[in-house]
Amino acid sequence: MSFAFAYLGSLSKPPGWPIQLMYLTEAAFVTVAFACVLIAIISWVKGAQLWRNTVAVVGGISASFGLIMPFELAPFFFGARGEWMLATISLNLVYPIAAIFFMFGFRKFMTVEHQALSVRRDNRREC
Repeated sequence: MSFAFAYLGSLSKPPGWPIQLMYLTEAAFVTVAFACVLIAIISWVKGAQLWRNTVAVVGGISASFGLIMPFELAPFFFGARGEWMLATISLNLVYPIAAIFFMFGFRKFMTVEHQALSVRRDNRREC
């Protein structure tokens, strides 16, 4: 991501639109991650397994990018010196690992436990 934004920044005549693009991209990742959390809550019990897995993948990728991108582009988001951006390039290796953790987290959150649901139904019938 940082290389793409740096390249766009070198081509820009009115300075500033690549930085605005970074902020909008970050906002989009965070918005998609929160939307996936809401979809996960809504479709926890109902919804096909394929739908829940798709939401988990999209939410996990968005959450990992939304979490790591500001640290990778620290000079733009936090006003840090440019040397920090070189130091945070190693965070590119963390994106896939974080995405996997977030995907499994979303998937675990959206897993329906059939035994727990049947126990709840049985308890309701007794009352």
